[in-house]
Amino acid sequence: MYGYQDPRAYFPLPTPIFLPPVQGGGPSMQGLPSMPGGPGTGGMPQNITPPPPQLLNSYQQLSQSPAQAQNFVQQQTLQGTQGAVSFAAGCQNRWTLIVTKTFNVFLMYVTQSNPNGFTRGFIYPTYAFGTFPSSVILWYICF
Repeated sequence: MYGYQDPRAYFPLPTPIFLPPVQGGGPSMQGLPSMPGGPGTGGMPQNITPPPPQLLNSYQQLSQSPAQAQNFVQQQTLQGTQGAVSFAAGCQNRWTLIVTKTFNVFLMYVTQSNPNGFTRGFIYPTYAFGTFPSSVILWYICF
């Protein structure tokens, strides 16, 4: 075929969970920031800068097709840049380009990442607050 094929790429990826806004932080959302705007509207949260241009360019190219994302991850892995990972380590409070095991691409301002839990943050371009299992992350880079 086209070289390396990650067998984990064939597992379905759950759709990111978009959490509703919480006024004042309820008990189930304790420790998570309230989402600005209404449900699904997002809006850039205060104290978060826009994504860096180099991440925006990469995101736009990779999100066009899963094949492009797969080829990109293969190139990065062959170059030794970064291999398969289990979560976005060290990317808390930073813009992060994430490629999942099913080659979905996200540009996310990561607010929390736990290897045994979830990666949470504001997802570009809507800035809606979302979360998904950290175990689905194949590759990432943060700025």
